[in-house]
Amino acid sequence: MALPDALAVFSGVLVLAFGLTILFSGLFTSYFGAGKSRKIGLGLVIVGLLTLFAWTTITFGINVFTTVNAWDAEQMGVGVAAVVAGALGGVVALGLFLVAIMRA
Repeated sequence: MALPDALAVFSGVLVLAFGLTILFSGLFTSYFGAGKSRKIGLGLVIVGLLTLFAWTTITFGINVFTTVNAWDAEQMGVGVAAVVAGALGGVVALGLFLVAIMRA
């Protein structure tokens, strides 16, 4: 994979992960928070939705404003699969670590 392709995958997955994290943390904050925290959570939800909208527009070339083909949908599939595989490996390793510590 050439460096521009790697940078495209990196930036695309980075934006996707940022959008999902902000969205879910905003949902969590607005549901469990009180007063000012709920307003902040709502703001986070809006930022997350806008970020995910921008990622979808850039990745899949939906003609909302103009088509920007900076990220290829196939590249994003590979990148997301790599992130999911890495996260799954980390969770399995953490689980094994916790089982080893609890048994000792």
